[in-house]
Amino acid sequence: MTLSSPLVVASTLVISVVVLVVAGFGIQRQRGSHADGSEESAESTLRSASPQLSIFDSEDVDDARAIDPRIFLPDFPDATDDVTEQVLAFACSIKHRYGDEPVHLLRIQSTEARAGVGDSDADSSTPSQFSGIEAAKNTAINSDTTESEDVPATVAQTVDETETDLVVMEHEPTHASEEATFGRTADHVLAETSLPTYLVHLDGALSEKERLHVVVPQHIDHHEGFYEAIYNVKQLASTLEASVTVWVFEQNVQHYRTLFDLVEIDVLAEFASVQSWDELYAELELETDPAEFVITLAVRSEKIGWDPELESVSTRLGDVPARSSALFFLREDEPEHDDRFLRTE
Repeated sequence: MTLSSPLVVASTLVISVVVLVVAGFGIQRQRGSHADGSEESAESTLRSASPQLSIFDSEDVDDARAIDPRIFLPDFPDATDDVTEQVLAFACSIKHRYGDEPVHLLRIQSTEARAGVGDSDADSSTPSQFSGIEAAKNTAINSDTTESEDVPATVAQTVDETETDLVVMEHEPTHASEEATFGRTADHVLAETSLPTYLVHLDGALSEKERLHVVVPQHIDHHEGFYEAIYNVKQLASTLEASVTVWVFEQNVQHYRTLFDLVEIDVLAEFASVQSWDELYAELELETDPAEFVITLAVRSEKIGWDPELESVSTRLGDVPARSSALFFLREDEPEHDDRFLRTE
């Protein structure tokens, strides 16, 4: 065994202390760096885990963010050209401005009406008839014509075969009956699909609408497709350069204002609260005029957010000055679909 001299031992102790101090300082700096950046690190983790944010890796953000639904619009045998053009203009107006998908118009004729009429004769006026809408809305329109003895079945089958994302239909407000609640075709589509289905009744030109009233039934924000519907309301308001008033029930103004602001597209809106549907109709009687458009968010019967008043709301709205109205039935069974409509920053 060899014993170290006191000088060697002292030198060794001094060197060890210096090494420990330097190491401790380095560790402290490293910890300090993590502490200062902990919020940023946590935010980065959340961002990387959020699926809807991955699109910002794309070079073309606009194309990557494009929400471009395949819209299907059935044109019923008894519809006039004016009605068809107005509902078609509505469908084009809720298309995303960066979208490339055409609107699919299916002109349905009864078998009797088609008898003795050649296909070329029936379809010859279609391209030029809607060229003005295509140019004004910067949206292509694909038009087909078919004959059918069962219009509801034909519409539902076409929706399934064409991978439709959104159905838009002309809707003449009628009282609900045992035979049909919203109309035979609308009832069939709502029963056979989970797609968002917009029933639209326009009185006057869509381009003349200066204000949108949006009615939000209680608890409907808990249903799938809520943010998608709000997005489409904003898209329509942006296209028309119309103001927006949102009507909610039982003093939930701040709650819905927050949800409205979570959705993409910057659109200003004012919010108003009512205690009942009767109060809502009374307010709309006083507050609206023919240059306005009332949109009611809706869900299928007995689903969360359903209200029996939805069965008659279109008819009741026919008595207010703003005679144009729509029911926006929300998408079902795809909760993750709503993520793409939320703001990403």
